[in-house]
Amino acid sequence: GGEVERALTMVDGVLLLVDASEGPLPQTRFVLRKALGRHLPVILV
Repeated sequence: GGEVERALTMVDGVLLLVDASEGPLPQTRFVLRKALGRHLPVILV
């Protein structure tokens, strides 16, 4: 978890790529929750 928090302090936004057949995996959900908690803009592809 600490790596994600540190990385999110260095970015202006998040580009989230999700496989349509698998959907969001647990780590994807974790990172998305952290990004939204920091009020970062998210682009979903």
